[in-house]
Amino acid sequence: MAYYKVQIEVWCDWDPELSSLDEIVENTHTGGAVCIRQKLVSVVDRPQDIDDETAVSFFGGEEGDADQSQG
Repeated sequence: MAYYKVQIEVWCDWDPELSSLDEIVENTHTGGAVCIRQKLVSVVDRPQDIDDETAVSFFGGEEGDADQSQG
């Protein structure tokens, strides 16, 4: 399975630093913000190859458990 890192560019008329990511996504979905660009940044085959601890833990990978992720 491949894992994709995507950069999404959004324009909004409020300060996104005061909002959670969920709120930003919801506003984009409901028309309160506009997504103008999506860019594929990286593709990896294993969660252990993701360079972000939060993302790695979300996908169930940890450094050193490569054998477990191979099925």
